[in-house]
Amino acid sequence: MEVVFISGWATTNDIWKKISDTGFPVHFFKWNEVLAGSVSLPPSCIVVGWSLGGQLALDMLDFPEIKGLLLISSMCCLSSDDHRPGVDPSTFHAISSMLSRSRVGYIKSFFRECGAERNELPELLKQSSSFTDEELLHGLEIMFKKVVKPTRSLPTTLIHGTSDAIIPFECSMHIFEELLFKCTSLVPVSGGNHLLPITHPDVITEAIKELAERIDS
Repeated sequence: MEVVFISGWATTNDIWKKISDTGFPVHFFKWNEVLAGSVSLPPSCIVVGWSLGGQLALDMLDFPEIKGLLLISSMCCLSSDDHRPGVDPSTFHAISSMLSRSRVGYIKSFFRECGAERNELPELLKQSSSFTDEELLHGLEIMFKKVVKPTRSLPTTLIHGTSDAIIPFECSMHIFEELLFKCTSLVPVSGGNHLLPITHPDVITEAIKELAERIDS
């Protein structure tokens, strides 16, 4: 078994640097690389996706190499509707406008809303500088406009902070209750914000090990 990590919007593979040794070979892909189709999966793997990375992982189930999913602070679509929790769809246009007016200003406010501490902002802003404006807007379009419908069931773990101000906790509840994964478990992080790879890396590491055991049992 190997582990594939996919970063979230405006972040690079460095978002995972606090994750300790999982006991498995690991691979790291940025979200824009996945959207570009420029990734190759190992023969048997768990895919770990955070935020947009989780949505992308959920959309990769046609790949037989994937034996399990770990979705962190994620969703099947960020826009809400009558049957799906999320945020107001008009938020997409508001964010796009703010990005156009002041890219750095918006991204700084975004990471603050994610729960970043002041000393963490410089590193997160550095990560965001790796992406073009077009890539950032494309990522937002996927988050707000693409509705992912899983093509098969497989062992899955969902981790979500109950105080996430970016992607509501109810988005993971929707996946857990409505999309009917086989052997799905939901791990609420009480009071957790959106930046769980930074604030709760040990929870993620333990979830990977537990999921691998479930897959092998």
